Amino acid sequence: MATTSTPLLSRIHAAGAGLSFTIAVVLALAANFIWANGHDQQRCIELVILGLALAVALARGALARAAQALTPPQAVLCLTFLALGAASTVGAVSPGHALAEWSMFVLLGLASLVIAAEVAAAGTPGLYRLLPLLAAICALYSLRLLLAYGAALAAGAQLNFQTLAIGFSNARFLNHAQTALLPMLVLLARPPASRMTARLCFALVAFWWALIFVSEARATVLALLIGGGVAWLLLRRRAQRWLLTLAASALAGLLVYAVLFIALPLALGMSPLGTPDNILARSAADPASGRQFLWTRGLKLIARHPLLGVGPQHFAHFGRDLQIGAHPHDWLFQVATEWGVPALLCLLALLLLGAHACKRTVDGIGTADTARHEVATAFIVALAAIVADGLFSGVLVMPQSQLAIALVFGMAIGWVRSQQPAPLAASTPRRAGRYLAPLLGVLALGIALAVIGPDLGRKWEGAPLDAQEQAHNPGMHWPRLWEAGYF
Repeated sequence: MATTSTPLLSRIHAAGAGLSFTIAVVLALAANFIWANGHDQQRCIELVILGLALAVALARGALARAAQALTPPQAVLCLTFLALGAASTVGAVSPGHALAEWSMFVLLGLASLVIAAEVAAAGTPGLYRLLPLLAAICALYSLRLLLAYGAALAAGAQLNFQTLAIGFSNARFLNHAQTALLPMLVLLARPPASRMTARLCFALVAFWWALIFVSEARATVLALLIGGGVAWLLLRRRAQRWLLTLAASALAGLLVYAVLFIALPLALGMSPLGTPDNILARSAADPASGRQFLWTRGLKLIARHPLLGVGPQHFAHFGRDLQIGAHPHDWLFQVATEWGVPALLCLLALLLLGAHACKRTVDGIGTADTARHEVATAFIVALAAIVADGLFSGVLVMPQSQLAIALVFGMAIGWVRSQQPAPLAASTPRRAGRYLAPLLGVLALGIALAVIGPDLGRKWEGAPLDAQEQAHNPGMHWPRLWEAGYF
């Protein structure tokens, strides 16, 4: 037994060498896909695994080392953004809920930094060690959906696209995660993956496209189209083969959607799922799906509270009379409304600095280096799609998409750093990252334990609302920190 298990364990250990924190985040995604049932359980898993992983990283000094890679402008912008968010909690209606949201952003930001440090050290080979694990997890979730769908068809039970998104409180929350992860899966459908791996991953991506179509996820489709357009503008012919694979997988997904979710139910005497005429009718009746009311309320709140906003997580309070959503369904409005316009400017500046670093890296890749161009294309599409999707949805709010975004941004930052000359890495500041990042980590973990921790057990079990929660949730649940939110 030892002679057969030892090589397998050695291969697993080699695959995860130097990427332990990143793998922990991937496993959190896996647990939410396979194990969790609904928004609240996904949030519990996110908090527990992220908190434990960051505590270990803090104890090992990994957090301090990861933050040292920030350039002075990046460090100043990050700290200013977090300082403005902390200041906005002071005048919030419920400072505890505002602090809880602030701590979530800190934990996710620190997680991205640690992921970036691990991927930067592992380089492109390390990235390709991670991708099969991510693909396996997405394949397991797809199998879970297929088995449930097959069982429903066999029993003659009518499903809709909401009930098909097993484990998610809303199918849109699945779509948000797909926006970030689908471009990563396309990488494995291209060389240097083996022919068998490429075919399997192509089939997986096609099925994910079918899920996007059947769930009528207009924002996700538009976001991926925008991501592809951005990649084409930046890379032109160097992105062509990767983009053709993405387009081919979308066409294959359209065929899977037509056969599996329209033709097959009709043949069995059932109603089809997510028909094109329903998408057209929804779009014609209300193209923005009510978001215009949320955006209008956001503009009014920004005009009243331009500097510090109304407090993190507090759009739910000031928009509750609309009975539409607990967040503006737009990350620009969300940050400006809740954290203030200066905080939004800091975040935009960080994104511009990151885009400039990415562009500089892409320009430095030789024309004949197809493999690196394909990795660059995948990251450009994923990041641009996340930004675009967030203009119409709550990708910054839901637990699974938060983890996916932290993972993809961290991997992208790390991969870009791994392509830069060593002197650039050596010139980064050290003292600020050495002390401030661990301090922020301890502070965020402490707030999470104090404010969020006491509710974990109740939320995992799906306990009914207490009297105070019922008073603040008359007939409507607000999916924000918890699905049965306070506001």
